[in-house]
Amino acid sequence: MLLLSTARQPAFPSRALIQMATGGGKTYTSVETAYKLLLLREEQAMRPAAPDLVLIDEAHRLVIRDGNTRSAAISQALAQSASVPQPMAPPKLVALPFQPRQLRVLSDAELYAKWMREAEEWERTGRDQRRAESTAVHRVRNPLVRKAVLKRSKGRCENPRCRDPEPVGYTDNGDPILEVDHVVEHAKGGRDHGSNTIALCPNCHALKARGRDRDELGAFFRGVAQRLHEAASPRSQ
Repeated sequence: MLLLSTARQPAFPSRALIQMATGGGKTYTSVETAYKLLLLREEQAMRPAAPDLVLIDEAHRLVIRDGNTRSAAISQALAQSASVPQPMAPPKLVALPFQPRQLRVLSDAELYAKWMREAEEWERTGRDQRRAESTAVHRVRNPLVRKAVLKRSKGRCENPRCRDPEPVGYTDNGDPILEVDHVVEHAKGGRDHGSNTIALCPNCHALKARGRDRDELGAFFRGVAQRLHEAASPRSQ
């Protein structure tokens, strides 16, 4: 078996050189083998102790077969082809003229139409029918705390800065629509207690949860909840 070193990938000579060296009477496979043998000889000269190379004298007999006497011409022509580097022409860089692009901002109506087309594409491809499982772990709240804070609020938003503290509406049971929220989040260790809980209208609750100034508003609500708790406590009367 002819073993080749993987350290070098040979570039085989052109068919015209093969025909010149062999007189057209040698198959392409034999010429390819001869070229590989030349590389073997070159690598053996550089690495005489390399275990992955065969002896050149033994491998060279593979070329001289079927009475062929042109192995010397093959070796000479292929050696010249392998030793002469073939320069590659550098790629030509062509400067493209500058073409400014004008970006147009879509109007609200165009954006709405674009997003609705994407929503309809979701429906057409069935992506709107996908399901995702989710699990949530949270601390259990004491329903008595919520009931006490709603009683304390008298149906009004307890944010002193609320623009309209009157209830925005009522539930089926007649209770005002208010969000009883922990100032310091219950999930982060906040007390489930009137001193850490405040009743907010939906707008103020959204500002506290997602507003840009939620950190400042949360710090403000800590003092508000504490004062409301102390004012509603029988010990203060």
